[in-house]
Amino acid sequence: MIRPRIIVLGAGVSGLTTAATMALAGCDVVIYAAEGPAQTTSALAAAIWHPFYQAPDFVYLERARQTYATMRRLSADAASGVRMRVLTEYFQRDAGAPWWTECASDVERLAPAEVPSRFACAYRMNVPVADAAVYLRYLMTLFLDLGGRYVAQRVGDPASLLGDAEHVVNCCGYGSRPFGDSDLSLSRAIVLRAERDAAVSGCYIDDSDPQAPTYVIERNEDVVLGGTADPDLTSTVIDERQVEDIVSRCTRLCEGVAALRVVEVRLGFRPMRRVSRVACDAHHPRLLHNYGHGGGGFTLSWGCANEVLRLTGVASHN
Repeated sequence: MIRPRIIVLGAGVSGLTTAATMALAGCDVVIYAAEGPAQTTSALAAAIWHPFYQAPDFVYLERARQTYATMRRLSADAASGVRMRVLTEYFQRDAGAPWWTECASDVERLAPAEVPSRFACAYRMNVPVADAAVYLRYLMTLFLDLGGRYVAQRVGDPASLLGDAEHVVNCCGYGSRPFGDSDLSLSRAIVLRAERDAAVSGCYIDDSDPQAPTYVIERNEDVVLGGTADPDLTSTVIDERQVEDIVSRCTRLCEGVAALRVVEVRLGFRPMRRVSRVACDAHHPRLLHNYGHGGGGFTLSWGCANEVLRLTGVASHN
């Protein structure tokens, strides 16, 4: 039986997850990428399953649900870098449990005495968190073990590869803008990486300010403190006051942050789009797109990859 040939462009979390999903379905898959996983925006992510700033949406919910279920299964494998952790999220307005918590396990509302007075309510739940670098290596290893191949090469026009494969899947994020997508933009993100300390256990989020999301993410090897979301800002200069503000906000959210030692300041650019693009190309039906997830790349990764598999018409062998 001849295996369908698939070319995937990009080696961030969307590209690697899509490639692994297609390989698991029995396809002959090749990744073309100008940058390896460690150089992608995904490598800088806090990599927590969480729908930041997302209005209720059934399609988003289903993709997030599939990703949650898969990453929860992967958390049983220590080599994956994924672990289930307790997330406490605080809200300025009491609108009941967030619409997306139906995907999560062990969701509970905190008693008023446990919630700081500046918040209206808080919820606690278990969510997958990945050490991004470890997880991306894990996905690449899985892909290669399944017979996949990796080519370190920039592709100027995805459609030019259609003669070499049944389908080409574009997972290039902001790199898709030269392909004609003017709806893409960048959002600059500053995150800090601190040494692990027993003073911080679990994860904490307050995303009430769209330009200053505050989060403390405990991971296997470090603690990620965030952050910023600066639309259309492409400067690589980091103001020390921004770093101090992140530490201050995170300390207010979790007192234990005061005991942490920051070891690295990281700067990245999220590819933003009003609606993420997971669809066949309008001009080339065998060219598919999977990008524009903003801060939801890890949250949507497996659900979007499954959608790409469905769009190709390739029947899964699993």
